[in-house]
Amino acid sequence: MQFRKKSVIHEKIIVALNMTPLIDCVLQLLIFFMLSSSFVLQSGIHVDLPKARAPRLQEEQNIVITITRTNDIFLNDEKITIEQLPISLLEKIARSKDKAVLIKPDRRVETGKLVEVMGIAKSVNVESIGIMTEPK
Repeated sequence: MQFRKKSVIHEKIIVALNMTPLIDCVLQLLIFFMLSSSFVLQSGIHVDLPKARAPRLQEEQNIVITITRTNDIFLNDEKITIEQLPISLLEKIARSKDKAVLIKPDRRVETGKLVEVMGIAKSVNVESIGIMTEPK
């Protein structure tokens, strides 16, 4: 008895998922989010903020005065002296659409220094002054 081969050729179809493009996409997304998350951080001046229960304000839309524990003063990440503060603040207020200032004091800053900075801000016609804190 002789068997014939069928004329229809049955090919085995191999279904496989190529993982290389998928891994490339995942790694590119990982790198993108790692790099973009560093842009969200606050300024590089280290300050231990006091803790309080208050809503968070948006720092980007306001002028920020930072007072470090060594009583150094920064106006929007630019180190200035207390004597330069009124002039620099007046220039920033003139260019700003809202006349609001956020003060970011270290928790160990003397109250007198904080009050002095607030007084300077009021003397250049700042309409609103806020003090940044960390949430409890």
